[in-house]
Amino acid sequence: MKITHDFHVHTNLSLCAKPTATLEGYLETAKKLGLTKLGISNHFWDAAIPGANDFYVPQDYDHVASLRPAIEKADVPGLRVYFGCECEYDPWRHGVACTEEVAERFEYMLVPNSHTHMMMPKEYYHPYEKHAEFMLAAFEEIVDCPLSKYVTAMAHPFEAVACPYDNEILIDLIPDDRYRRLFAKAAGKGIAFEINISSMVKKTPEEVEKASVIRLFRLAKEEGCKFLFGSDIHNVPENLAPFKNAELVADLLGLTEEDLAPIAR
Repeated sequence: MKITHDFHVHTNLSLCAKPTATLEGYLETAKKLGLTKLGISNHFWDAAIPGANDFYVPQDYDHVASLRPAIEKADVPGLRVYFGCECEYDPWRHGVACTEEVAERFEYMLVPNSHTHMMMPKEYYHPYEKHAEFMLAAFEEIVDCPLSKYVTAMAHPFEAVACPYDNEILIDLIPDDRYRRLFAKAAGKGIAFEINISSMVKKTPEEVEKASVIRLFRLAKEEGCKFLFGSDIHNVPENLAPFKNAELVADLLGLTEEDLAPIAR
């Protein structure tokens, strides 16, 4: 299956992105790839929600929306560019770090349960079970919270970011039945499952097939989840390597157009 969308792109408005991560550069890359849909999803925390750390305080709505006029003016034949965000999970209020008023201003919203390097107490790294339980709880709280209707997809679900050990340990630790229950809930709410290809870029086809996240994708599909793809890129690539293996994953899962989230079709 040919993948013609990428809904997880960070420009230099995200503090962790490179200064050279410009919208113009991404538009050129999208053109080379033949993408028809490109989603700009900079990191975001609504200023009306208490609890933002030093990383998130500057990344409020006014900050991320400063790029919106350029997004709306983007003119690449055959390409639609979307104004979205990667909104943080709020562990204190057990949901999404956004108000409904602001959530309505985005065209789509990604929310991670796996930014444990920022949102989880450091003592939860060990034992592994504590770390896994944090992500399970976060996933369920995102799905159950009042703003879940604005959540387009779970960003890199269960792939603990900046983990001090191999995050596949955590994925493998959680049994199928616990995943299935959460994935069925997400499917019932219309929340898609992001296939984040950033962790697969350097893998061989054989390594991709054996990757722990493939198990998650298969379980999510069986429970009725829809999917969208994201590169999670933080800089305009010198080549097209960040998009490698997306179609391989789609083929491994037997995805069709019907398996994609409505926004990605």
